[in-house]
Amino acid sequence: MYNEFKSYMKDVEKQILKADMALRSRAADVVIAELKNMLNNPSGDLPKTVTGNLKKGIAKKNQQYSTIVGFKAPAHHAALVEYGHEIISHGKSTGKRAKPHPFLKPAFLHKEREIINILSESRT
Repeated sequence: MYNEFKSYMKDVEKQILKADMALRSRAADVVIAELKNMLNNPSGDLPKTVTGNLKKGIAKKNQQYSTIVGFKAPAHHAALVEYGHEIISHGKSTGKRAKPHPFLKPAFLHKEREIINILSESRT
C-alpha cells in the first residue's frame, strides 16, 4: 500500500510540474510577443533602427522549475543594447559609453499584470 501511495504522489507531482511549466510558458509567450512588438515599432529609448537579429534571437527556455526569456544567436549584442557599453575604436577605449536602450525589462513591466494573471490561474 505504501508503494502505491508513493507512486501516486510521484504522478501528482509530475502533473503539477507539467501544469506549472505550461503556465510559465504562456507567460513567457506574452513577454516575447511584447518584445517583438517593441522591436517592430521602436519608440522611447530604443534606437529608431533595430536590426532583425534582435528579433530573431528572442528565445525562451523551459526548465523544471523556471522559464527563462532571453536571447540567443544571432542576438549576442542584446545585453550591449539593453545596458549600454564602452565604445572601442581600433582596439582602444575612447573613454565614451554608448547609452543603454532598455527593452527587455520594459517589456516585462508593460505586461506585468497579464503575466501575474496567467501565473495565478488554476493548474487544472
